[in-house]
Amino acid sequence: MIVDDHHMVRKGLATFLKTQADLELVGEASGGEEAVRLCQQLQPDVVLMDLVMPGMDGAAATRAIREHRPEIQVIALTSFMERELVEAALEAGAIGYLLKNVSPDELANAIRAAHAGRPTLAPEAAQALVQGEKLERLAHAIVNAPPDASTLPALLREHVPGMFSNCGIEIRIFPDQTLLHHPADGPSAADPMWKWLRTTSQTHHFLPGATLPWGGKRGGAGATLAVVPIIGIESKQPVGGICVWRHRDLDTIADLLPVAKSLAAQISSTLHSAQVYAQTLAHETVARELAMAGQIQASFLPDELPDVAGWQLAATLHPARETSGDFYDFILLPDGRLGIVIADVADKGMGAALYMALSRTLIRTYATEYLTRPDLVFNAANRRILMDARAGLFVTVFYGILDPGSGTLHYCNAGHHPPYLLRADDREPIQELRRTGMALGVIEDATWEQATVRLAPGDMLVLYTDGITDAEDGTGSFFGRERLRETVRAHVGCSAQDMQDALIAEVHEFMGETPQFDDITLVIVKEVL
Repeated sequence: MIVDDHHMVRKGLATFLKTQADLELVGEASGGEEAVRLCQQLQPDVVLMDLVMPGMDGAAATRAIREHRPEIQVIALTSFMERELVEAALEAGAIGYLLKNVSPDELANAIRAAHAGRPTLAPEAAQALVQGEKLERLAHAIVNAPPDASTLPALLREHVPGMFSNCGIEIRIFPDQTLLHHPADGPSAADPMWKWLRTTSQTHHFLPGATLPWGGKRGGAGATLAVVPIIGIESKQPVGGICVWRHRDLDTIADLLPVAKSLAAQISSTLHSAQVYAQTLAHETVARELAMAGQIQASFLPDELPDVAGWQLAATLHPARETSGDFYDFILLPDGRLGIVIADVADKGMGAALYMALSRTLIRTYATEYLTRPDLVFNAANRRILMDARAGLFVTVFYGILDPGSGTLHYCNAGHHPPYLLRADDREPIQELRRTGMALGVIEDATWEQATVRLAPGDMLVLYTDGITDAEDGTGSFFGRERLRETVRAHVGCSAQDMQDALIAEVHEFMGETPQFDDITLVIVKEVL
C-alpha cells in the first residue's frame, strides 16, 4: 500500500509496482488517518509511508498501524534524512527508511526484505543516525568539561572531523577566534566570507560555478561549500560560523547542513553557558568583596558604647546594602567629655563606603586636636576631604561635644537632618538642632557656626539619618519627619534603648514588605534622672 499526500508520487510508485511481477498494489492513501483505516480493511503486507504530511504525520500513522496490525511492515519513504525524522520513524515501528531518490531495484528489494522481516536503511539515514550519535557524544563531553569552555577547541578537534567525512571544516567565533581548523594544514576560508557571514542568520551552500555573495565565483573544479552561522542565544545575531567544504560527492554538500546547524546550536549553547558561568563567578567575587568591605566597615563602628555615668546611650545602623554611606561614632575626649557623631554620605555603594571611611577618620583625628571646637574640627576635616577626595561626593554631619557633668552640648550641624531634643516634662515643644553650615566636601572656604544647648536630667537627644524619614511604604508614601516627631513624643519617658527599639519597629511596620532603599541610622542620648 502507498501512503503519500502528493498524487504524482503515488502515481509514479503505482506505475513502478506494476512492473514487478511478485509485488501487488492493494491500495493508496493520501494521509495518515486514511492509511490507518485502509490498513484495517485491506491488511497489506508492506506499507510505503511518507513522513511529512498534513494532519496525522507518517510517524504517528506508522505507530497506529503497528499497534493494531503488528504483522504489517512499514517502510518510511521520504525526501528528508534529518536524524529526528529517522529516529521518529524507527521508534514508531518502521522496518525501513528510504529516500525518494532510491533506485527502482533498491526499492523493490527493500519491499521484499520488509516482507521477510529484514530491515533496510538508506545510507544517508544511517549517516544521519551516526552523526547524531557523534553529536550526542560531543554534548556529553561538553557537559563533563570545565564550564568555562576552555576545553571546547580540544573537544571539537576530537569529535567534529568524524561528523564530516572527506571534508574540510573551519569554526570561528567573531572577531578572530578559531575553534577548529581541520585538516590543520588545509586552506582557510576566505576572510570576505567570514565578514559576510556576520550579516546573515541563514545557512547556505554553494556548488562549483555559483556566484558568491561576498564576491567572485567558485571555480568549476573547486570544492562545494556550506556555511552556517552560529547564532547567539541572547543577541539572536551571528557570533561565529561554521564553514565546510568538500572536493568529492559535490552534490551531497546540502546533506551536511542539518548536522552543521545542530553543531552550531551546540556551540552557541556552550558559549552562552560559559558566559553565564563567568558572570556568576564575577558576581560571586563582587559579593564576597562587598561582604568583606561590609565587615571592615562595621569594624569602624564602636564595638561597645561608652559607659558614661548618669547617661544612657543607644545606637544602631541598618545598611540597605552590603556597605553603607552612614556612620556614627562616640569619641572619648579628655576631661570626661564625649564626642557624638552621626553622618550620611550623599551616595550609596562602595564609593560612599570609602568616602565614609575617609570622613570618619578625619573627624576622629581632628576631634582629638580641637577638643572643644566642633567648628574647627569641621574646618580642618573639610579642607582635607577636598584635598584627598575628588569623587564629587559630600557628607552631612552632626558633631556635638557633650560635657556629661554639666549637660552642656557644643555642636555644629553640617547640612544634616536636625536632631530632636526632647525635654523631660514634655511641656516645651521638641527643639530641633538645625543646620549651622553646609555639608562637608562641597567648597573649601566653608565655615560653620558653633551652637550650644544644655540637657537636663530626663532630657533626650534623638539623632537620625534620612533613611528613617525617607522610608517608603507600598504606596510610595514617606515615613516623614512629622511621623518621626509623633513617635518620639509618644515615648518621651522611656529609656534610650526603648526609644531606639520603638522607632525602628515603627519604621519597619510602616515599610511593610517594601525593600529598604536607604541606610537607617539612629543615635539616642539621654541624661538619667
